[in-house]
Amino acid sequence: MNPTRPISAPTPSKLSLRGVGKSFRGRGREIRALEDVTLEVSEGEFVCLLGPSGCGKSTLLNIVAGLEKADEGQVLCDGEPVLNPGRDRMMMFQESALFPWLDVLENVLFSLRLKPGMKAAERREVAEFHLRLVGLEKFSRAFVHELSGGMKQRVALARALAPNPRVLLMDEPFAALDALTREQLYGDLQRIWRDRRKTILFVTHNVREAVCLGDRVVLLSPHPGRIKREFHIGLPRPREINSVELALQATEIMGELKAGPGARTEERRVA
Repeated sequence: MNPTRPISAPTPSKLSLRGVGKSFRGRGREIRALEDVTLEVSEGEFVCLLGPSGCGKSTLLNIVAGLEKADEGQVLCDGEPVLNPGRDRMMMFQESALFPWLDVLENVLFSLRLKPGMKAAERREVAEFHLRLVGLEKFSRAFVHELSGGMKQRVALARALAPNPRVLLMDEPFAALDALTREQLYGDLQRIWRDRRKTILFVTHNVREAVCLGDRVVLLSPHPGRIKREFHIGLPRPREINSVELALQATEIMGELKAGPGARTEERRVA
């Protein structure tokens, strides 16, 4: 090693989860949802949390969002403890959760109302930009009941992105959609992620979806939820959900998913 060559400092994590544990109590017993979850997510990284029902992945996302409190451990965003919900971490749910009495533009504008220092004209400009980003600029005056399921999720995505959050949290946002609409949204989300480079933490139980979207797939085992294994996905983008290469990687991860919770946690790099 050349002693005169400067050594760059490691890039700090955008999100740090450190020993996160969570239990729920009811009917005279305690249910352990999460146990000692430790995870680092880098700036601009797309990480998919994958696992069967009951592994605590949605609970973990809610803790990162500040919607629930961890019993043990802590979550940091840019080095600051996450204590409450905030505009730096915007959440997108399985259901679009749009306001039916507002039109499309007004739904996106709603997420900008409490952003300090923005004038009305600027808020409108930002909202219209994000509707163009998701391909819905021609539907700005449509109401929620006039939209398809996929269009509703595009509006929800525009609303989540408009305040320019540090982290986008996505809880199975495409699970209720038909296969064709999901495939279209996979392409849209990859394009938007490429252009905006947001840090994304994405919850799914769909193995192919995780491989299609993620830089890294974090596999959780259930009862309680623990990180079992991580897979780094090296497939080139944009990725097609039905490609042979993607299917091969999904098959490998599926085999690990079916292996049960007993295997030792390790990290794999998938070329």
